[in-house]
Amino acid sequence: MKQQTIMGQALLGGHTACKVLYHQASDMVEVEVGGIRLRLEANSFIVMHEMLRKAAAKIVMQTSLEAGAGCAQAVIN
Repeated sequence: MKQQTIMGQALLGGHTACKVLYHQASDMVEVEVGGIRLRLEANSFIVMHEMLRKAAAKIVMQTSLEAGAGCAQAVIN
């Protein structure tokens, strides 16, 4: 994909680079994580974003619940 715009980038754990690039002419999004590239139509990327956002929220809630339970257990003992 030529003439891409970097829409977002981050450095993940282990110094793995992560980028989201957008190519307006083809309406394609490319997600790069380390050496892996995933190309999606923009609307598919938005659907994937929603799915990942919901999954992240569930993971945060699960982690919060487990951390809270661990704290309560430590107080009881």
